[in-house]
Amino acid sequence: MKTPGLLAALLATGLSLTGCNYYDVFLVSGYEQSSFSNDADVIFVIDNSPSMTDEAEELALNFESFLNYLVAPEGGTPSTDGLDDAVDNYLSYVANRGHLLDYQLAITTTNIAKGDLPGAEGSLVGEILKKGDPDLKAKFTEQLLCDATAWDAAEVPSDPNYDPEAEQENVTKEYLDDLCGFAAWENNSGSGDEEGLEASLYAMCRTAEDPPDFCFRCTDDDGNDNGLDDCEELSALDPQDAGTNNDGDTRLVRQDSTVIFVVVTDEGDGSRRVGTGESDPSLYLSGLDQFGSRYRFAVIGPPYENGSLTCNSGGANTWGTERYQLAAEQTQGFYNHIAEEGPTGDCKVSDFSQHLQDLGELLNNLLTAFPLQAVPDITTVRCYVDDELIPQAEETYDENVGASVFGNGWSYDSGLNAIVFHGEAIPDYNQEVRIYYEPLGGMPRTLPF
Repeated sequence: MKTPGLLAALLATGLSLTGCNYYDVFLVSGYEQSSFSNDADVIFVIDNSPSMTDEAEELALNFESFLNYLVAPEGGTPSTDGLDDAVDNYLSYVANRGHLLDYQLAITTTNIAKGDLPGAEGSLVGEILKKGDPDLKAKFTEQLLCDATAWDAAEVPSDPNYDPEAEQENVTKEYLDDLCGFAAWENNSGSGDEEGLEASLYAMCRTAEDPPDFCFRCTDDDGNDNGLDDCEELSALDPQDAGTNNDGDTRLVRQDSTVIFVVVTDEGDGSRRVGTGESDPSLYLSGLDQFGSRYRFAVIGPPYENGSLTCNSGGANTWGTERYQLAAEQTQGFYNHIAEEGPTGDCKVSDFSQHLQDLGELLNNLLTAFPLQAVPDITTVRCYVDDELIPQAEETYDENVGASVFGNGWSYDSGLNAIVFHGEAIPDYNQEVRIYYEPLGGMPRTLPF
């Protein structure tokens, strides 16, 4: 129920009402949308199959930097000369932006079939890492390199002059032995059947104390098995797995947070609940919807454009790749290529600096962009932050940057169907944001009661 002050403010906007009861306010004048929390729970779903061996070193040397833009104040390309550089950049960016974003980080893998490995079946590799955790860089580096990467011991170079105090330019056997324990990083290769969507679902199932039945069966509401022959065998989780991704009072997914699944893989999705050859991820998105959390998919996956796969070192197929692309598109995330052709036509791991920027923009948008449930009549939009009316931002074209720039206030992004706050109008952590508008056509698609 609206407070009298906010209702009076809404009436003062001049929007026409047929009455002043609760239903009429929503029906005629649009409706109120509460703020997104500034909590972000980021779950990295890492492909730890043998096909990722070629990408392993590049992934390891860049992954901490890959996190920089989660909290970067202005973007930019951090130095990634070595692991220490990458981690130091990450921590400095946390200090600059962290007061606006309350985040958690965790790692699981795409491995479902080999349940005895770290990160299998949506379980976490190590602990949940929180903003402000001591030794954050050491913990994340250890989790990633020691338990979530498929190293080929025969391919990892040796450095007889290894100095643990020096900046590490490359991943070597000596460095991994020092970080993980002697040979403890070997033999962690997951299944070649990468199931990133299934792993994402399982990670959510393991954080809920009372997960939906969808976690433990692969039938839909009509009792169909979606073309699968043995549904029970293909459901890896048991009811006792509920809550196992939480650590005491630390929950993997917090109330009102936004969950970001960051899938890093050189193969398409082979998750079991969708039939072979099917590219539609809707079954998984419907399952994730049952948890009541906002979520997005950010995928660094096989290069695939215009129906063709290129630089396909992992042997990806088109329909599995399309699953990831559609999941990213339908959740307003992004899909980037993990590999690209070099100047001589050879394939190489793509430049992660763009991935850094895209992921950071996605996370930073949690602080500035508020998606709407219906397309608004822009002339009726009224935005309040802690009961203060925020003006619409003035838009000007900046020839130097070749794009529109905005002053303090809000604007409407039709591509996102979202209200975006700018400058001094950006809500701070835990401020109350309320947006009122009249849906185009006079009625929202779904009423919020």
